[in-house]
Amino acid sequence: MAPKVVVITGCSSGIGLDTAVLLASDKDNRFKVFATMRNLAKKDQLQSAAGSTLDKTLFIGQLDVTDEESIKVFMDKINKEEGGVDILINNAGIGQAGIMEKVTESQMKTVYETNVFGVIRMTQAVTPGMKTKQSGHIINVSSTAGLSGGPFFDIYNSSKFAVEGFSESIAPVLKQFNISVSVIEPGPVQTAFLDNIGANNTGYFQLDGDAPIDSDVDELTNKLLKATFNMMGELIPSIRQTGAEIAQVIQEAILSDKPHLHYVTSEVIEKSLAATKFIDVTGDCIVEGIIQEQHWDEDPSISVKK
Repeated sequence: MAPKVVVITGCSSGIGLDTAVLLASDKDNRFKVFATMRNLAKKDQLQSAAGSTLDKTLFIGQLDVTDEESIKVFMDKINKEEGGVDILINNAGIGQAGIMEKVTESQMKTVYETNVFGVIRMTQAVTPGMKTKQSGHIINVSSTAGLSGGPFFDIYNSSKFAVEGFSESIAPVLKQFNISVSVIEPGPVQTAFLDNIGANNTGYFQLDGDAPIDSDVDELTNKLLKATFNMMGELIPSIRQTGAEIAQVIQEAILSDKPHLHYVTSEVIEKSLAATKFIDVTGDCIVEGIIQEQHWDEDPSISVKK
């Protein structure tokens, strides 16, 4: 049986890189992996990790999910040379953190162009071929931020909520064509992703110290911001997963005879955040849960209204 053609976006580092290497290293050679990235100048880490699979079962390509022409050129080549895509892994993503009122429209568009429209563009590009073949698997790397909102990640949260809604909407339709849709929902991951948030933040995002005060923002918001990032700095190391762990979950979804729609990768988060989200239809427990988790109601310097 010919290996399945896998296209993965955002492979210069992190989850995309680890997933590409894992699938390309499959001992049964079940996958032919096209690991893509926007900027090929950042391919060195992937080349090194690929080892002997490079240009055998793992091929590196340029693909910018925010550029329709880039997608067309890439897909024309894949369709011509490989007969289409069997598995699409929409992994490319951009983070954002900070104070909601100060996020510029340009910053919002940067997040949505990759996290939302990039996913939709790529899905549109592969769906006709999958429908023709009556088979396929679309895997969208979302986040637990797509399950429940978190303070000061407003725009990023909303982009991941969009991915969740898009995935849930197309899943029952595409199932009629034997095409599966899965959403991977990692919690904090030990990759360059958290570090890269700093390039697109409006709240002095940092996990290793106190957030500076923004004189243009009210005092309470500054205190909430500082408390949130300090708490995250303490919590994240204890629940953070590796890109390799997420890659294993993606592989599990691919190899499943009946793939799930949702894959929450962290057992800790599955038993807390995800369970709460799906049990309380009012959503009240989410708001109260965040306040308690952040310990805002215990901090005398923060006047949280009851």
